[in-house]
Amino acid sequence: MKIRNMLLLFLAVIGTSCQDKSPKPDGFEITAEVNGLGDARIIVLKFVNGGLELDSIRAIDNRFEYAGKVKEPYFVQLLIQNGDSTSGKLTEFMLENSQISISGSSTDYDSVQVSGSASDKVLKAYFEEDEILSKRWNQLKEQYDLAVEDGDTIQRKELAGQLNAIFKVDRVELLKKYVADNSNSTIGALIPAFCTIEDALTQEDYLEIYDMLDDKIKVTDYGMNIAERAGQESAEE
Repeated sequence: MKIRNMLLLFLAVIGTSCQDKSPKPDGFEITAEVNGLGDARIIVLKFVNGGLELDSIRAIDNRFEYAGKVKEPYFVQLLIQNGDSTSGKLTEFMLENSQISISGSSTDYDSVQVSGSASDKVLKAYFEEDEILSKRWNQLKEQYDLAVEDGDTIQRKELAGQLNAIFKVDRVELLKKYVADNSNSTIGALIPAFCTIEDALTQEDYLEIYDMLDDKIKVTDYGMNIAERAGQESAEE
């Protein structure tokens, strides 16, 4: 019985080892199922290195697959083609080398969900937190405008200070937090490329962000872009 139990344990370990060594996708593999899509053609807009590339996918019975390989994560939009024009945006996300799933109860943008891209998940989490600060800024701006109309100098100065703090301090610190938390992956370097507070970032801010990144991330395209904005030679050079 002891020998039999040891044999079963050995086989279980071997089986687990084989599972652990199963090959991971070398590129990206997208599988999608969206109700109402039918056999539509999907236009893929790829925003790569400051340019735009196009591709297309044919859906069959509400499903489609799309595979390839990317050097670094980049932003894509999927549009539904209707004749010579597009009828709407199906979804948008950060494309990276991973297994990505797209699902939706309809082709309406808000009903379509994307999972499997770590870059997309982190970037959208950053946008959600930044949007909270942005909405607060807009609310204070309305109060500021009213104070200006009423000639309330004291209130205007107080609100101006709060507005500047949100834009130049809070939102900048939030960006830096996300970079620091993801400094050992390309995600940390790509977030500044998609932020909406470039006007608030100084050369010193970019230098601080660049110094947060691991050396292997500094030599990515995103990392070198940050180095350029910081007035630094990239680590690759």
